[in-house]
Amino acid sequence: MDQVLKAEQSTLTMGIIYGLMAALLWGAWPVVSSLGLQNQTLTPYDITALRFGVAGTILLPLILKRGFKGIGLPGGLLFAFGAGAPYMLLTVTGLNFAPASHMGIIAPSCMMTLSTIGGWFILGDRPDRNRLLGLGVIILGVALLGWSGLAMAGDNQWMGHLLFVAGGGCWACYTVGTKYFKADPLHATALVAVLSMVIYLPLYFIFGDPQIFVAPIKETLFQAAFQGIGSAVLALLFYTKAVALLGAAKGAVFAALVPGIAVILALPVLGEIPTTIEIIGVSIVTIGMIGALGLIKGNKKKST
Repeated sequence: MDQVLKAEQSTLTMGIIYGLMAALLWGAWPVVSSLGLQNQTLTPYDITALRFGVAGTILLPLILKRGFKGIGLPGGLLFAFGAGAPYMLLTVTGLNFAPASHMGIIAPSCMMTLSTIGGWFILGDRPDRNRLLGLGVIILGVALLGWSGLAMAGDNQWMGHLLFVAGGGCWACYTVGTKYFKADPLHATALVAVLSMVIYLPLYFIFGDPQIFVAPIKETLFQAAFQGIGSAVLALLFYTKAVALLGAAKGAVFAALVPGIAVILALPVLGEIPTTIEIIGVSIVTIGMIGALGLIKGNKKKST
């Protein structure tokens, strides 16, 4: 019995570690992407091309060796839809209409909600009362992080909000899909990158207006390294490992940390000073995460 408990605790611990590493990289993603867009040298289409051009090239040998084994083409396309080019285009394009903080609020909230629903009805991962309460607290905290900005939403910001909602729905498909197919984390990551590269890059170069050849080389290389290696490969691999160890619903919880991490990183990088309500929101999200991960257990009545 002790060995079983230790094994369960070890699985939980490793799942949390992987989830936190993914959250750290993704928390930096809105900040780094905003830098590229603010300089007006790269577009969402360029950032998407850099991300999957680099990641797809790195992971192509794995796909050539393993193909769609154990998953199939439909599963691979589902992964690519959920975490690939469609997700990137939706969320990064949304940054042209609404602030990055709004993306950090709306996309994770929708992803968590839909992942929990999908995990419940498709995978049979029914959340208990504590997890549901934790998710509710997380949503409250995430909403507080950008309440003032949402309340003063200007013209066309609703378009960005809708794109963030759609992005959250895409990511929920990937979260539930990887668990449904019991996908190996590295294999799933490779399928996302390679399929996105094969499908998206030809369209980008034929019908798009590539700016990656005229933008400053340092900026292009920086975005290529962060987007293609850090965010697309390492973060997705860490996240998929967390989902494999914790389940789709629990793994989705780590997306709630992204807004808080983005707020912290935006201070030195973008010079954005967090407000009091943002600090409170980050604290509430942390408390909700503890509950949603099942680290808070209710008292059980002893049988007589």
